[in-house]
Amino acid sequence: MKNFLAFLICAIMCVTLLASCNKECDNHADDNEDGICDACSFEYEFLFKLTYDKSGYELDRVGAGYPGGDIVIPSKHKGLPVTQIGYGAFKSEKKLTSIDIPDSVTLISDDAFENQTSLTSVNVGKNVVTIGVSAFEGCTNLQTVVIGDATEYIYASAFEGCTALETVTLGKNVKEITGSVFENCTSLKTITIPSSIEKMGSWVFNGNDMTDIYFGVSAPGENWNEKWSEGLNESVNIHWTEADN
Repeated sequence: MKNFLAFLICAIMCVTLLASCNKECDNHADDNEDGICDACSFEYEFLFKLTYDKSGYELDRVGAGYPGGDIVIPSKHKGLPVTQIGYGAFKSEKKLTSIDIPDSVTLISDDAFENQTSLTSVNVGKNVVTIGVSAFEGCTNLQTVVIGDATEYIYASAFEGCTALETVTLGKNVKEITGSVFENCTSLKTITIPSSIEKMGSWVFNGNDMTDIYFGVSAPGENWNEKWSEGLNESVNIHWTEADN
């Protein structure tokens, strides 16, 4: 009888502790922010923080449970949208092979996916407005990039050194492409720049063996850097809208 009572008490304590643990996990009890639940050692895949205006969450960095490989970023966290991918969020030894960026995301911050050398393709979420500095720099196996119509700003070196990049599709509302965005993308042969473009930085295509660049405008704009074409090979064909009509 005593053994039975001891077993019963032990079982009740275990159930209570388990319930407490699950509750703690549901509440993301990670006071030391190491990506591991303080109560049960559950390892979280991603760590989030509230945005400055507290209207949504930023994916701050990967957690201890981040597996690499094919990754789907959640569109919500604690009932609020995930609107940003933070600075250097995916700097990890565990390499990405593909990434699904949800439509809730409007900002991909600087260095977010830098040097993810196993990443082969990116379809930027349809509501991303800004792609930050060096966001995909050094992704040497990245072959295809699709950028949606919401994107307006692509900042310096965003795709620099993506040596396998063959296809870039730009949305129709890109306003600004800053310095060295496609520098040393040695497999990129052609690209179409939309008529929305207002600013081009310096050395955008430096180190490329491009054959054709198609512009939706008739001439460089007044806000283009005078060295926007520096580093292009002499045989590249630059097509202006007016000249082709």
